[in-house]
Amino acid sequence: MTDLVLLGDIVDMWRRDASGVFLENMDTMLIIKELQNKLKVHWVAGNHDYHLLKLKNRAPHYHYPFEFKKDLELVDGEYTYRFKHGYDFEYGHEKRFIKPALELICHLMSDFDGVEEEELWVYLTRKFTDLHYTVFTQHLEKKLKRTQRSFNDGPEERLKEEKLEIVEKRAFDEVRGKNSQLLIFGHTHHPFINQGESLINTGSWVTDAVIHNTYVELKGGKPRLFVFGGEEIKDRLVIP
Repeated sequence: MTDLVLLGDIVDMWRRDASGVFLENMDTMLIIKELQNKLKVHWVAGNHDYHLLKLKNRAPHYHYPFEFKKDLELVDGEYTYRFKHGYDFEYGHEKRFIKPALELICHLMSDFDGVEEEELWVYLTRKFTDLHYTVFTQHLEKKLKRTQRSFNDGPEERLKEEKLEIVEKRAFDEVRGKNSQLLIFGHTHHPFINQGESLINTGSWVTDAVIHNTYVELKGGKPRLFVFGGEEIKDRLVIP
């Protein structure tokens, strides 16, 4: 093994202040840091730790133990592995408005119940430009308010059946017909490898997911999906 890719939401900055969340997960951070002595560790930011993209190593002033990336490409011979967290596949055309909201939520969520819904909404709209706000209020306000309210729901609640299929189809469209490219993403907590083995979801490590503690191995363009300490998942998902 030469590389380890962490596909985001390793810490939840929506439910805890930034300092507290890293202090509470210090043991995990130290383990990941020690792994860098054995292999290359890549951290792709998710929607719950999106603010990490603001942390840039600027020597000699800052020297963080990790580089945080929005997405990542690794080459294995003739194959290219593309890594994304996958939140953009959920939001579709809304993502240009959602991205600034992701960072703001990381700032605003507190130790308890987070910022009240209407207060959060005020913060979000203050950050829009005049043009964004005009387009937003005329065309997207109701839809985006529903999206904002859904931030408190887990993927198992937000992404049910038809919505999950839409997310997976959007992801598949990224590699459809592109030979020798594999797209690996997370976000949905629904681990799978598609029938053509070009689209892979790594699942999650949260225990409220039906199948959890899953990970993917990639070698020579061949993906394999495992439950940690358990069996390999050999079923393949058909995506039209």
